[in-house]
Amino acid sequence: MKITYIYNSRDLQTYIKNNIHYTISKSVLNYIPALAIKMRLVLSEELIRTSKEFGIFSYTDSIGYSYIIGQKKNILDFIKSKKTPIFKDLVLALNNFDKVHKYNITYNQKILYLFDAKPAIMGIINLTEDSFYEPSRTNRENIINKVAALIDQGVDIIDIGPQSTRPGATEITSQEEMSKLSNIVKSIKKEFKNVWISVDTYYSDTAKLCLDEGADIINDISGGVFDGNMLKTIAKYNCPYIIGHSPYKPRDWPNMDFHYEDVVLDIINHFQAQIAKLYELGYNLHNGIIIDPCIGFSKSPIHNLEILNQIEALRILDKPILIGTSRKSFIGIVIKEFLHKTHTPVPHDRLIGSLGSIAQSIIKNACNIVRTHDVYQTKEFIALLDAIRNYQYA
Repeated sequence: MKITYIYNSRDLQTYIKNNIHYTISKSVLNYIPALAIKMRLVLSEELIRTSKEFGIFSYTDSIGYSYIIGQKKNILDFIKSKKTPIFKDLVLALNNFDKVHKYNITYNQKILYLFDAKPAIMGIINLTEDSFYEPSRTNRENIINKVAALIDQGVDIIDIGPQSTRPGATEITSQEEMSKLSNIVKSIKKEFKNVWISVDTYYSDTAKLCLDEGADIINDISGGVFDGNMLKTIAKYNCPYIIGHSPYKPRDWPNMDFHYEDVVLDIINHFQAQIAKLYELGYNLHNGIIIDPCIGFSKSPIHNLEILNQIEALRILDKPILIGTSRKSFIGIVIKEFLHKTHTPVPHDRLIGSLGSIAQSIIKNACNIVRTHDVYQTKEFIALLDAIRNYQYA
Protein backbone atom coordinates (compact mmCIF):
# COMPACT_ATOMS: atom_id res chain seq x y z
CA MET A 1 0.00 0.00 0.00
CA LYS A 2 1.30 3.43 -0.92
CA ILE A 3 -0.14 6.48 0.82
CA THR A 4 0.46 10.21 0.66
CA TYR A 5 -1.00 12.65 3.16
CA ILE A 6 -1.09 16.33 2.34
CA TYR A 7 -2.29 19.04 4.69
CA ASN A 8 -3.53 22.24 3.11
CA SER A 9 -6.12 24.92 3.84
CA ARG A 10 -6.21 26.66 0.48
CA ASP A 11 -9.23 26.92 -1.81
CA LEU A 12 -10.58 23.46 -2.52
CA GLN A 13 -10.47 23.60 -6.31
CA THR A 14 -6.89 24.89 -6.36
CA TYR A 15 -5.90 22.41 -3.68
CA ILE A 16 -7.20 19.39 -5.51
CA LYS A 17 -5.93 20.50 -8.88
CA ASN A 18 -2.42 21.41 -7.76
CA ASN A 19 -1.69 18.69 -5.25
CA ILE A 20 -3.77 15.66 -6.18
CA HIS A 21 -4.01 16.20 -9.94
CA TYR A 22 -7.77 15.72 -9.97
CA THR A 23 -10.14 18.68 -10.21
CA ILE A 24 -13.43 18.72 -8.31
CA SER A 25 -16.02 21.45 -8.63
CA LYS A 26 -16.49 23.43 -5.43
CA SER A 27 -20.19 22.66 -5.68
CA VAL A 28 -19.46 18.99 -4.90
CA LEU A 29 -18.38 19.74 -1.34
CA ASN A 30 -19.46 22.49 0.99
CA TYR A 31 -16.24 22.81 2.99
CA ILE A 32 -12.50 23.10 2.58
CA PRO A 33 -10.87 19.72 3.31
CA ALA A 34 -8.21 19.51 6.01
CA LEU A 35 -6.69 16.27 4.81
CA ALA A 36 -6.33 14.38 1.56
CA ILE A 37 -5.28 10.74 1.36
CA LYS A 38 -3.95 9.36 -1.91
CA MET A 39 -3.31 5.63 -2.05
CA ARG A 40 -2.77 2.69 -4.37
CA LEU A 41 -6.03 0.98 -3.52
CA VAL A 42 -9.28 0.61 -5.48
CA LEU A 43 -12.24 1.61 -3.32
CA SER A 44 -15.38 -0.44 -3.82
CA GLU A 45 -18.58 1.22 -4.94
CA GLU A 46 -20.03 0.47 -1.51
CA LEU A 47 -17.18 2.31 0.22
CA ILE A 48 -17.49 5.30 -2.12
CA ARG A 49 -21.22 5.44 -1.50
CA THR A 50 -21.06 5.12 2.29
CA SER A 51 -18.23 7.65 2.61
CA LYS A 52 -20.73 10.39 1.77
CA GLU A 53 -22.69 9.47 4.90
CA PHE A 54 -19.64 10.57 6.91
CA GLY A 55 -19.36 13.90 5.11
CA ILE A 56 -16.26 13.02 3.10
CA PHE A 57 -15.49 12.60 -0.58
CA SER A 58 -13.90 9.48 -2.03
CA TYR A 59 -12.99 8.52 -5.56
CA THR A 60 -10.92 6.01 -7.57
CA ASP A 61 -9.37 7.23 -10.81
CA SER A 62 -8.79 5.32 -14.02
CA ILE A 63 -5.23 4.26 -13.20
CA GLY A 64 -5.93 2.81 -9.76
CA TYR A 65 -5.26 5.66 -7.34
CA SER A 66 -7.96 6.31 -4.76
CA TYR A 67 -8.58 9.51 -2.82
CA ILE A 68 -10.28 10.15 0.51
CA ILE A 69 -10.77 13.85 1.17
CA GLY A 70 -12.28 15.70 4.11
CA GLN A 71 -11.91 16.67 7.74
CA LYS A 72 -9.71 14.36 9.79
CA LYS A 73 -12.43 13.46 12.32
CA ASN A 74 -14.86 12.51 9.57
CA ILE A 75 -12.21 10.45 7.78
CA LEU A 76 -11.32 8.63 11.00
CA ASP A 77 -14.97 7.90 11.74
CA PHE A 78 -15.37 6.49 8.24
CA ILE A 79 -12.31 4.24 8.20
CA LYS A 80 -12.87 3.05 11.79
CA SER A 81 -16.35 1.91 10.78
CA LYS A 82 -14.76 -0.45 8.25
CA LYS A 83 -12.97 -3.09 10.28
CA THR A 84 -10.46 -4.15 7.64
CA PRO A 85 -6.69 -4.53 8.16
CA ILE A 86 -5.84 -1.93 5.53
CA PHE A 87 -8.05 0.67 7.19
CA LYS A 88 -6.43 -0.12 10.54
CA ASP A 89 -3.13 0.76 8.90
CA LEU A 90 -4.67 4.03 7.73
CA VAL A 91 -5.72 4.94 11.26
CA LEU A 92 -2.17 4.31 12.51
CA ALA A 93 -0.69 6.35 9.66
CA LEU A 94 -3.08 9.23 10.28
CA ASN A 95 -2.16 9.30 13.95
CA ASN A 96 1.55 9.20 13.07
CA PHE A 97 1.03 12.09 10.68
CA ASP A 98 -0.46 14.39 13.29
CA LYS A 99 1.28 13.51 16.54
CA VAL A 100 4.28 15.28 18.02
CA HIS A 101 7.39 13.24 17.25
CA LYS A 102 10.20 12.81 19.76
CA TYR A 103 13.04 10.36 19.19
CA ASN A 104 15.85 9.44 21.57
CA ILE A 105 18.53 7.25 20.01
CA THR A 106 20.94 5.53 22.39
CA TYR A 107 24.11 3.96 21.01
CA ASN A 108 27.75 3.70 22.08
CA GLN A 109 26.82 5.15 25.50
CA LYS A 110 25.52 8.36 23.92
CA ILE A 111 22.01 9.73 23.46
CA LEU A 112 20.92 11.68 20.40
CA TYR A 113 17.77 13.72 21.00
CA LEU A 114 15.67 14.29 17.89
CA PHE A 115 12.28 15.98 17.91
CA ASP A 116 10.05 18.18 15.78
CA ALA A 117 10.82 21.45 17.53
CA LYS A 118 14.58 21.66 16.90
CA PRO A 119 16.49 19.76 14.19
CA ALA A 120 19.97 18.41 14.88
CA ILE A 121 22.84 19.56 12.62
CA MET A 122 24.90 17.06 10.63
CA GLY A 123 28.12 18.51 9.23
CA ILE A 124 29.64 17.13 6.03
CA ILE A 125 33.26 16.01 5.79
CA ASN A 126 34.51 14.52 2.51
CA LEU A 127 37.69 12.44 2.32
CA THR A 128 37.87 12.84 -1.44
CA GLU A 129 39.11 15.42 -3.91
CA ASP A 130 36.15 14.66 -6.15
CA SER A 131 33.36 16.11 -3.99
CA PHE A 132 31.46 18.95 -5.67
CA TYR A 133 32.01 21.52 -2.87
CA GLU A 134 35.69 22.13 -2.19
CA PRO A 135 35.45 23.51 1.40
CA SER A 136 33.94 20.21 2.58
CA ARG A 137 37.04 18.28 1.53
CA THR A 138 39.85 17.25 3.80
CA ASN A 139 42.44 14.49 4.17
CA ARG A 140 43.49 12.05 6.85
CA GLU A 141 46.12 14.42 8.24
CA ASN A 142 43.70 17.33 8.73
CA ILE A 143 40.47 15.59 9.66
CA ILE A 144 40.86 16.18 13.42
CA ASN A 145 41.16 19.92 12.81
CA LYS A 146 38.13 19.77 10.51
CA VAL A 147 36.03 17.99 13.15
CA ALA A 148 37.17 20.45 15.83
CA ALA A 149 36.08 23.38 13.64
CA LEU A 150 32.62 21.87 13.09
CA ILE A 151 32.22 21.21 16.81
CA ASP A 152 33.08 24.86 17.52
CA GLN A 153 30.30 25.82 15.09
CA GLY A 154 27.77 23.70 16.99
CA VAL A 155 27.56 20.48 15.01
CA ASP A 156 25.72 17.51 16.53
CA ILE A 157 26.73 14.81 14.04
CA ILE A 158 29.63 14.60 11.61
CA ASP A 159 29.11 12.66 8.40
CA ILE A 160 32.31 11.33 6.86
CA GLY A 161 32.20 10.43 3.18
CA PRO A 162 35.08 8.48 1.62
CA GLN A 163 33.45 8.55 -1.84
CA SER A 164 32.03 11.33 -3.98
CA THR A 165 28.32 11.10 -4.73
CA ARG A 166 28.16 14.02 -7.14
CA PRO A 167 26.45 13.27 -10.50
CA GLY A 168 28.79 11.29 -12.73
CA ALA A 169 31.35 10.60 -10.01
CA THR A 170 33.69 7.69 -10.58
CA GLU A 171 32.78 4.87 -8.23
CA ILE A 172 35.52 3.53 -5.96
CA THR A 173 35.59 0.09 -4.35
CA SER A 174 34.92 -0.81 -0.74
CA GLN A 175 38.64 -1.63 -0.41
CA GLU A 176 39.50 1.93 -1.45
CA GLU A 177 36.96 3.33 0.99
CA MET A 178 38.35 1.25 3.83
CA SER A 179 41.88 2.35 3.02
CA LYS A 180 40.79 5.96 3.41
CA LEU A 181 38.82 5.35 6.59
CA SER A 182 41.03 2.92 8.49
CA ASN A 183 41.65 4.24 12.05
CA ILE A 184 39.87 7.52 11.24
CA VAL A 185 36.88 6.81 13.48
CA LYS A 186 39.16 5.67 16.31
CA SER A 187 41.16 8.89 16.09
CA ILE A 188 38.05 11.08 16.15
CA LYS A 189 36.53 9.19 19.08
CA LYS A 190 39.75 9.54 21.03
CA GLU A 191 39.74 13.32 20.63
CA PHE A 192 35.99 14.02 20.75
CA LYS A 193 33.91 11.72 22.92
CA ASN A 194 30.51 13.38 22.57
CA VAL A 195 30.11 14.11 18.87
CA TRP A 196 28.14 11.53 16.89
CA ILE A 197 30.09 9.96 14.01
CA SER A 198 28.25 8.96 10.84
CA VAL A 199 29.91 7.19 7.92
CA ASP A 200 28.46 7.81 4.46
CA THR A 201 28.77 4.51 2.58
CA TYR A 202 26.67 1.97 0.71
CA TYR A 203 29.23 -0.82 1.16
CA SER A 204 28.64 -3.33 3.96
CA ASP A 205 32.38 -4.03 4.34
CA THR A 206 33.07 -0.34 4.90
CA ALA A 207 30.20 -0.15 7.38
CA LYS A 208 31.54 -3.14 9.32
CA LEU A 209 35.07 -1.70 9.52
CA CYS A 210 33.81 1.65 10.81
CA LEU A 211 31.33 0.14 13.26
CA ASP A 212 34.11 -2.01 14.68
CA GLU A 213 36.12 1.19 15.19
CA GLY A 214 33.22 2.83 17.02
CA ALA A 215 31.14 4.67 14.40
CA ASP A 216 27.67 5.62 15.62
CA ILE A 217 25.64 5.82 12.40
CA ILE A 218 25.78 4.35 8.92
CA ASN A 219 24.40 6.69 6.23
CA ASP A 220 23.50 4.69 3.11
CA ILE A 221 22.09 6.65 0.16
CA SER A 222 20.62 3.45 -1.29
CA GLY A 223 19.04 2.19 1.91
CA GLY A 224 20.46 -1.29 1.39
CA VAL A 225 19.81 -1.55 -2.36
CA PHE A 226 23.38 -1.31 -3.71
CA ASP A 227 24.90 -3.94 -1.40
CA GLY A 228 22.84 -7.02 -0.56
CA ASN A 229 24.70 -7.53 2.71
CA MET A 230 24.18 -4.03 4.11
CA LEU A 231 20.90 -4.68 5.90
CA LYS A 232 22.31 -7.87 7.43
CA THR A 233 25.29 -5.90 8.72
CA ILE A 234 23.08 -3.18 10.20
CA ALA A 235 20.85 -5.77 11.87
CA LYS A 236 23.90 -7.57 13.29
CA TYR A 237 25.33 -4.39 14.86
CA ASN A 238 21.87 -3.01 15.69
CA CYS A 239 23.19 0.48 15.04
CA PRO A 240 21.53 3.72 13.93
CA TYR A 241 20.98 3.55 10.18
CA ILE A 242 19.99 6.23 7.67
CA ILE A 243 17.90 4.70 4.90
CA GLY A 244 18.36 6.83 1.80
CA HIS A 245 16.49 6.70 -1.49
CA SER A 246 18.58 6.49 -4.64
CA PRO A 247 17.66 3.69 -7.06
CA TYR A 248 20.68 4.41 -9.25
CA LYS A 249 24.36 5.05 -8.57
CA PRO A 250 25.82 8.57 -9.02
CA ARG A 251 28.02 7.46 -11.94
CA ASP A 252 24.86 6.79 -14.00
CA TRP A 253 22.85 9.95 -13.23
CA PRO A 254 24.08 12.24 -16.05
CA ASN A 255 22.80 9.82 -18.72
CA MET A 256 19.43 9.11 -17.14
CA ASP A 257 15.96 10.56 -17.54
CA PHE A 258 14.43 9.85 -14.14
CA HIS A 259 10.80 8.81 -14.08
CA TYR A 260 8.49 8.13 -11.14
CA GLU A 261 4.77 7.49 -11.31
CA ASP A 262 4.55 9.43 -8.04
CA VAL A 263 7.93 10.26 -6.54
CA VAL A 264 6.65 10.79 -2.98
CA LEU A 265 4.74 7.50 -3.00
CA ASP A 266 7.73 5.67 -4.48
CA ILE A 267 9.96 6.99 -1.70
CA ILE A 268 7.49 6.01 1.02
CA ASN A 269 7.11 2.57 -0.50
CA HIS A 270 10.90 2.14 -0.60
CA PHE A 271 11.23 3.11 3.05
CA GLN A 272 8.44 0.76 4.11
CA ALA A 273 10.02 -2.14 2.23
CA GLN A 274 13.54 -1.63 3.59
CA ILE A 275 12.33 -1.05 7.15
CA ALA A 276 10.32 -4.29 6.97
CA LYS A 277 13.41 -6.18 5.77
CA LEU A 278 15.46 -4.82 8.66
CA TYR A 279 12.87 -5.89 11.20
CA GLU A 280 12.70 -9.36 9.63
CA LEU A 281 16.48 -9.60 10.12
CA GLY A 282 16.05 -8.91 13.85
CA TYR A 283 16.86 -5.21 13.95
CA ASN A 284 15.36 -3.66 17.10
CA LEU A 285 17.23 -0.50 18.09
CA HIS A 286 14.57 1.87 19.39
CA ASN A 287 14.20 4.87 17.04
CA GLY A 288 17.40 3.79 15.30
CA ILE A 289 16.07 3.98 11.73
CA ILE A 290 16.33 7.43 10.12
CA ILE A 291 14.84 8.15 6.69
CA ASP A 292 16.32 10.44 4.02
CA PRO A 293 14.51 11.13 0.72
CA CYS A 294 17.94 11.99 -0.74
CA ILE A 295 17.10 15.25 -2.48
CA GLY A 296 19.03 15.42 -5.76
CA PHE A 297 19.92 11.72 -5.86
CA SER A 298 18.37 9.93 -8.86
CA LYS A 299 15.89 12.78 -9.18
CA SER A 300 15.21 15.71 -11.48
CA PRO A 301 14.86 19.28 -10.17
CA ILE A 302 11.07 18.94 -10.48
CA HIS A 303 11.15 15.78 -8.37
CA ASN A 304 13.17 17.60 -5.71
CA LEU A 305 10.64 20.43 -5.54
CA GLU A 306 7.73 17.98 -5.38
CA ILE A 307 9.34 16.08 -2.49
CA LEU A 308 10.06 19.25 -0.54
CA ASN A 309 6.53 20.54 -1.23
CA GLN A 310 4.97 17.35 0.16
CA ILE A 311 7.68 16.50 2.69
CA GLU A 312 5.25 16.10 5.59
CA ALA A 313 3.97 12.93 3.91
CA LEU A 314 7.02 11.15 5.40
CA ARG A 315 5.64 11.74 8.90
CA ILE A 316 3.30 8.76 8.48
CA LEU A 317 6.28 6.42 8.91
CA ASP A 318 7.01 7.74 12.43
CA LYS A 319 10.78 7.79 11.86
CA PRO A 320 13.29 10.64 12.24
CA ILE A 321 13.62 12.49 8.94
CA LEU A 322 16.91 13.78 7.52
CA ILE A 323 16.92 16.56 4.92
CA GLY A 324 20.06 17.21 2.89
CA THR A 325 19.81 19.89 0.22
CA SER A 326 23.04 21.74 0.94
CA ARG A 327 24.43 23.57 -2.15
CA LYS A 328 22.97 20.98 -4.54
CA SER A 329 22.59 21.68 -8.25
CA PHE A 330 18.79 21.94 -8.28
CA ILE A 331 19.11 25.05 -6.07
CA GLY A 332 21.20 26.77 -8.72
CA ILE A 333 18.74 25.73 -11.43
CA VAL A 334 15.77 27.11 -9.49
CA ILE A 335 17.54 30.40 -8.74
CA LYS A 336 18.53 30.83 -12.38
CA GLU A 337 15.00 30.17 -13.66
CA PHE A 338 13.07 32.15 -11.05
CA LEU A 339 15.40 35.17 -11.08
CA HIS A 340 16.12 35.01 -14.84
CA LYS A 341 19.87 34.84 -14.35
CA THR A 342 22.12 34.29 -17.33
CA HIS A 343 24.20 31.68 -15.50
CA THR A 344 23.41 28.93 -13.03
CA PRO A 345 24.92 29.76 -9.62
CA VAL A 346 27.87 27.51 -8.77
CA PRO A 347 28.06 25.63 -5.42
CA HIS A 348 29.91 28.52 -3.73
CA ASP A 349 26.93 30.80 -4.50
CA ARG A 350 24.17 28.50 -3.21
CA LEU A 351 24.25 29.13 0.55
CA ILE A 352 21.15 31.34 0.71
CA GLY A 353 19.26 28.98 -1.58
CA SER A 354 20.31 26.05 0.61
CA LEU A 355 18.87 27.73 3.69
CA GLY A 356 15.65 28.56 1.86
CA SER A 357 15.30 24.98 0.66
CA ILE A 358 15.07 23.55 4.19
CA ALA A 359 12.61 26.11 5.58
CA GLN A 360 9.38 24.37 4.65
CA SER A 361 10.56 20.98 5.92
CA ILE A 362 11.33 22.52 9.31
CA ILE A 363 8.13 24.55 9.50
CA LYS A 364 6.08 21.46 8.62
CA ASN A 365 7.84 19.44 11.37
CA ALA A 366 9.25 17.07 8.77
CA CYS A 367 12.94 17.55 9.47
CA ASN A 368 14.75 16.12 12.50
CA ILE A 369 18.28 16.32 11.07
CA VAL A 370 19.71 18.85 8.60
CA ARG A 371 22.75 17.65 6.67
CA THR A 372 24.81 20.65 5.63
CA HIS A 373 28.17 21.99 4.47
CA ASP A 374 27.53 25.18 6.46
CA VAL A 375 27.02 24.34 10.13
CA TYR A 376 27.23 27.81 11.68
CA GLN A 377 24.98 29.54 9.14
CA THR A 378 22.43 26.71 9.18
CA LYS A 379 22.31 26.72 12.98
CA GLU A 380 21.56 30.45 13.03
CA PHE A 381 18.91 30.11 10.34
CA ILE A 382 17.15 27.31 12.22
CA ALA A 383 17.34 29.26 15.49
CA LEU A 384 15.29 32.07 13.95
CA LEU A 385 12.80 29.65 12.40
CA ASP A 386 12.42 27.87 15.74
CA ALA A 387 11.94 31.12 17.65
CA ILE A 388 9.17 32.22 15.28
CA ARG A 389 7.29 28.93 14.90
CA ASN A 390 7.48 28.00 18.58
CA TYR A 391 6.60 31.47 19.92
CA GLN A 392 3.77 31.41 22.48
CA TYR A 393 1.53 34.39 23.08
CA ALA A 394 1.51 35.62 26.67
